[in-house]
Amino acid sequence: MAHLTKVDKDYFKEHGYVVIRDALNPQVIDAALEVIWNNVEADRNNPASWIDKGYQAFDIGGTDALKRTIYAEPVFAMAEEMVGKGTLHTDGGVTPHISFPSPNSEWHPPTGHLDGYYTPSNGVPKGGVSVFTLGVTIYLGRVESKGGGFMVWPESHKIFAEYFRHHDIDSLEGGVAPFDLGAGMEVTGGPGDVCFWHNQLSHTASTNISRDVRIALIGRVSRKDLEQIKYETPRDMWKYWDGIN
Repeated sequence: MAHLTKVDKDYFKEHGYVVIRDALNPQVIDAALEVIWNNVEADRNNPASWIDKGYQAFDIGGTDALKRTIYAEPVFAMAEEMVGKGTLHTDGGVTPHISFPSPNSEWHPPTGHLDGYYTPSNGVPKGGVSVFTLGVTIYLGRVESKGGGFMVWPESHKIFAEYFRHHDIDSLEGGVAPFDLGAGMEVTGGPGDVCFWHNQLSHTASTNISRDVRIALIGRVSRKDLEQIKYETPRDMWKYWDGIN
């Protein structure tokens, strides 16, 4: 039984992302939240302990409860429906990204980027590039506008596909576009909502000026043959997306 409709796939192909609502069941969400809160220096039941603690990522994505959110639920099956059955690695994880609230701050539109490009703080080796195929952002709670939501720049995957036909894939400094992509779009939603995004879609997290903690899981899945094809820039950007074609 297919999890994605043709409408879903066509939307992803056109805009570079698609949001699937209520993809996870509450039991899986609760188990993931339990693990996360056990690793956070804040009191889950005391909102005052959340304020102004910044943005944090936690290296606990390999735990069973967190891996289950992407592999034991329909999320991975949806990814395969786009890229191709049996084409993706199954040994990755997801990383919890928590945006703690700063309700007294001003919200400013952020600048998007592509993942895998060197910056002084992201751990990617200078001069290298770490690519993947499909990004996955999973919300574990309600995310309203200006509440630290994941942001995307719709259709920027097409712009970057054209850019890389004329530039080396490792030429993009810091993953930031050397041209104006316009305004990004906030992805709002609720627990269990999943945003799938193309690896060449500009994206970022926004500032959280609400009073709620924004908890999201970020995963990146890759084709098994990615190392062999990652420097290719085919005229048909969907050449290696069997489910989309």
